[in-house]
Amino acid sequence: MFNRSRNAGAQTKTIMEKNVNEILMLRYQIKRYQAMRNGTMCQVLNSKLQKLLAQQASAL
Repeated sequence: MFNRSRNAGAQTKTIMEKNVNEILMLRYQIKRYQAMRNGTMCQVLNSKLQKLLAQQASAL
C-alpha cells in the first residue's frame, strides 16, 4: 500500500514537470509569433496556455 502511494506521487510529479515544460515552450512560441506579428497563432497558443495554467492550478 505504501509503495502504491509513492508511485502515484512520482507519477504526479512527472506530469507536473511535463506541464511546466509545456508551459515554458508555449510562452516561448507566443513570443516568437508576436515578433513575427502572427496574431492568430498567438491567440491559439494563449488559449492552450490558459488551459494548462488552469489545469495546473486545480492540481495544486
